Amino acid sequence: SGGRNWNAAKDLQRYRHGYPGLIESEREEEEMWNLSFYKNEICFLPRGLHIETLLESWWDNYEVLEENHSYIQWLFPLREHGMNWRAKPLTCQEIQAFKKSKEVMQRFIRAYQLMLRFYGIVLINEETGELKRAENWAERFKNLNWFSHNNLRITRILKCLGEMGYEHYQVHLVKFFLTETLVKETLPNVKRSALDYFLFTVRSKRKRRELVHYAWQHFRPRGSFVWGPHEKLLMYGVRSAKSQQHQKAEEKQEDPGTKCDDSVEKDQNRSLEEEQKAGDAADLQPKVNDGDVKEKLSECVLKGGDGEEEKEASSTQREEKDLNSETDEVQGTAENDCTKESKKRKLDANMADTKKSGPLKSPADIENISRNLGECAI
Repeated sequence: SGGRNWNAAKDLQRYRHGYPGLIESEREEEEMWNLSFYKNEICFLPRGLHIETLLESWWDNYEVLEENHSYIQWLFPLREHGMNWRAKPLTCQEIQAFKKSKEVMQRFIRAYQLMLRFYGIVLINEETGELKRAENWAERFKNLNWFSHNNLRITRILKCLGEMGYEHYQVHLVKFFLTETLVKETLPNVKRSALDYFLFTVRSKRKRRELVHYAWQHFRPRGSFVWGPHEKLLMYGVRSAKSQQHQKAEEKQEDPGTKCDDSVEKDQNRSLEEEQKAGDAADLQPKVNDGDVKEKLSECVLKGGDGEEEKEASSTQREEKDLNSETDEVQGTAENDCTKESKKRKLDANMADTKKSGPLKSPADIENISRNLGECAI
């Protein structure tokens, strides 16, 4: 059916809240069967092996891992009974004892890797729990699609990861299956279990919401998604986008290149105001192309504000300030001695260039050149 499996929802809610109302055996201290198995002291039942023998001899024995149904409850014990009634439920005291033993927890990670390999997955980072496809993933995915009882095993593994303090492992494994079922569509027969069961084993509420939103984004048709209210999922997406934009804005403010650009822009605005106050007298002074300045400063910011680009932008900024300073000095004066001298030097330079290219045609040409030089940037 297209509806949600509410029995699964209730079961997983009970798991996430620590099995409220569950009464453990009064002989809790004496009945650490799961811990004894992981210490390599007893074999799993019925007709089982010691855990070290299992981890070594079954590493690539996919046929045995598929057909034997007794070992999974011992490798990944829970605080509830499973199909193997010879396996013992996990106790709170056992959980604490598991976490205190480095030897036991190393075996637990090896058991997790064993099952991942069986499903065509590789644990590439033991610290974070990051996963990827194994080289033989196509063959193993085919087996996973064909035998649906493996979905129950995966749910058990996810629950046990949460009990043992590996909630970050849960997130990566669920995300892996959501990607394969909804995005890459390689595991169509696992899709329903991934949404009804795997997704809601994640104990971290924040991470679970992220995964539900991820599933909703890739589910088709999206209108048939029944694992979360659509209006809240829409708002969650908007909030996430705003949060990312806010974070980028903060990073931008902390960027030294941006601060440099802001201060330059303020100087430019001040300079423009001063030029406007100077009136007609400023028109007689050389002007800087504001677009060129901004373009050079933009290059400075984009490239981190260092190297030759930064020097060039700083030089341009100094030139602009010098020009503004000159503008202040000539208020009320049409032309000062410095300007005349500057024109004269530029006229001489121009005449020298003209000698190379040919003589000037008339005194009018010289006058035009002199007038034009007064309007050029130094």
